[in-house]
Amino acid sequence: MPEVLARFMRTAPFQDAAVARRARTLLGTEERAAFTRLRSLTARRDYLAAHALARATLAEVAGCAPWQLRFRASSLGRPAVVAPQTARRLCFSLAHADGVALCAVAPGLPVGADVETACNIGPDPLSVADHACSSEEQDALRALPPADRARRLLFLWTMKEAVAKAIGLGFYLPLNRITAMGRDSPWRHQSRRLTPDHLATVAVRTRAGEDVAVRFEEVEVA
Repeated sequence: MPEVLARFMRTAPFQDAAVARRARTLLGTEERAAFTRLRSLTARRDYLAAHALARATLAEVAGCAPWQLRFRASSLGRPAVVAPQTARRLCFSLAHADGVALCAVAPGLPVGADVETACNIGPDPLSVADHACSSEEQDALRALPPADRARRLLFLWTMKEAVAKAIGLGFYLPLNRITAMGRDSPWRHQSRRLTPDHLATVAVRTRAGEDVAVRFEEVEVA
């Protein structure tokens, strides 16, 4: 059974100047340029943590140094590993949200990862459900007890974002056009609550009928 490694970390330590400086040395030229363009200190912190985590995880799996990794983005912005040779078989996806960074790595299988926080939903899940849910799913949300709506919406949101990333469309695929998938779908997904507020989902496209294991690991800044 194929296994996906999904690592996550808290991003607060990257507010420390020494930690941030070490992390920036791992990034490539384009990553450093994107980091510099960010104005929000919170966005910088989370971006740096996610990209450092991705490089460290990919390097460990591929048996190379983080700085040796080279990426190429598709026309829609999805990154793929192009060097070194030992890492080219790996597919990966990264995400970050409000103090948590996530990276999923799969051996040759399209993979997407997303993490969201209940803070982005607010007190009324139905008011933001049209962004992530089809009309049928919105009706199902309304039928749930109010206390269960936020949890269900977080799952649907992260699952669909993960699938969109795995496909390579990301922000270009309207989430309300994706419907939750059953066992007949080639997509396998697994969710985990990373903190009381954060939910992560990893989605993997497999061959028909094939299962996949997702191993979540929390890592800390050394």
